[in-house]
Amino acid sequence: MRVNGTVLLAGAATVLAGFLMAFQSRANGSLAGVIGSSIYAATISFLGGLVILAVVLALSRPGRDGVRRLRAALANGTVRWWMLLGGLGGSTVVLAQALTVPLIGVSVLTMSFVCGQLLGAIVVDGTDLPPSGRTPLSARRLVGTAVVLAGVVLVSVGGFSRGIPLWAPLVPLLAGAMTSVQSALNGRVRAASASSLTATSVNFGVGSVFLLGCSGLAWLLGARVTGLPEMPGQAWLLMGGALGIVFIGVTSATVSHLGVLLVSMTSLFGNLLSSVLVDLLHPGAVITPLTVVAMVCVLAGVVIASWPRRGGGSPRRARLTPPA
Repeated sequence: MRVNGTVLLAGAATVLAGFLMAFQSRANGSLAGVIGSSIYAATISFLGGLVILAVVLALSRPGRDGVRRLRAALANGTVRWWMLLGGLGGSTVVLAQALTVPLIGVSVLTMSFVCGQLLGAIVVDGTDLPPSGRTPLSARRLVGTAVVLAGVVLVSVGGFSRGIPLWAPLVPLLAGAMTSVQSALNGRVRAASASSLTATSVNFGVGSVFLLGCSGLAWLLGARVTGLPEMPGQAWLLMGGALGIVFIGVTSATVSHLGVLLVSMTSLFGNLLSSVLVDLLHPGAVITPLTVVAMVCVLAGVVIASWPRRGGGSPRRARLTPPA
């Protein structure tokens, strides 16, 4: 069994990106508690990332070249306009984080998110949407996903016994499913533009527009800002956008080598470890033995599903042809 070095490096980078996502979840959830609105918190997170990207893009010639290549791909039909909508998936993630972390904690959110992410990845990988094309659904992937789902059920049951609302885990589950589509779309944009910066900027731009619309609707319905982060002590609450840039930039580059399902699973390795760490450091958070058992199940499922076939395989290459 030979492991390709490019695939291994892509997997390691995705693990690191996943590790940072639990800190983003805590930052966005805590920001929502301070300002009194999960929608406003999600919007601030995305706008913060967009501002950073706008500055970097303005100073980066490769990024601007990527924008030109993307416009050319849109003009010749290689990339279709709806492939630019990956940011909608990212916006649902930050909404789910801000809305449910105060209710269920980062660990339970991670489990539910992973459930939706893996189910969505199986579906997306079976289509022509990913830049690397279709990935056959093997028995190993099915078994691994089933083990992961068993872990999600365990942690959800434990959460319900502590009074978690029945609807709360469903929000990150749906957000997870949407991120599988987001990964494929961002990979398409990245392949067409040959720039992770361009793909990430498009993602944040689309997500920011959507969240600004949600915030406007919330304002019309009477939602108001009840407070602001205290500086400098609570400055970390505003780092969600920067962490999102890292995650989206990395996964848009690695999905061409790993596929959507393996991107989901490798990011999970880092996400699980950091989510437990974040919950342990947060006052009042509880990590039960059931949560630990559930995480072991999830990690076992990840290993089963991602174990390479005998004889190894060549790295995945982006095939930028419009899906049928």
